[in-house]
Amino acid sequence: MLALLLAAALLPGVYTNEDDHYFARERGDAAIPAWTGVEVAADGRWRRVDWHGKALTDWEAGDPPGLTQSEGRISLHTAAGQPTLVKKGETFTCWISTLKHAKKPDGKEDWTFAANLVTHDQGGRVASAAEGAPPVELRLRNVVWPPPASNRPSLVLYVHTPDQPNRAVSYSWADPAARLIGINLRWVQGSCTRGTR
Repeated sequence: MLALLLAAALLPGVYTNEDDHYFARERGDAAIPAWTGVEVAADGRWRRVDWHGKALTDWEAGDPPGLTQSEGRISLHTAAGQPTLVKKGETFTCWISTLKHAKKPDGKEDWTFAANLVTHDQGGRVASAAEGAPPVELRLRNVVWPPPASNRPSLVLYVHTPDQPNRAVSYSWADPAARLIGINLRWVQGSCTRGTR
């Protein structure tokens, strides 16, 4: 019966330990849990996924390893077996536009455009790697700082380059309930809207 109650707690969607992983790194903890993502299907099957939502394992039935719930907090085990707190991501649809290195024949700036990129707000990432333009990723995070931090919860949109996946080039933030968040750095711009199109 307990297993059924726990499985029911994992609604379909993506769950990650983005905050647990990030804050353990920030604190310099001796044991930093590996970044962990789990996608749960409508039929209750699950699989591990990476930052971009790409499947790392096949679909499996039953509960993910180490699934526990206490006081509204959900914990899973990383692939290495370490317990880590996870949160369910909310779906966002994004677009990214990057400035190409070469201009158009008429001398005007030339931009790439990638749209309908679906991700989530628990560390999900979308990428653009168009020919003639710098590769770039947007990472979305609905962050809640642990006490005693004075920072308010925020929806944060980060810009990353492939050579520094853990250090953002820049970022913007909005209210956690914002419907839309965007950024424009003159060489890259992008936006993420809550929900799917």
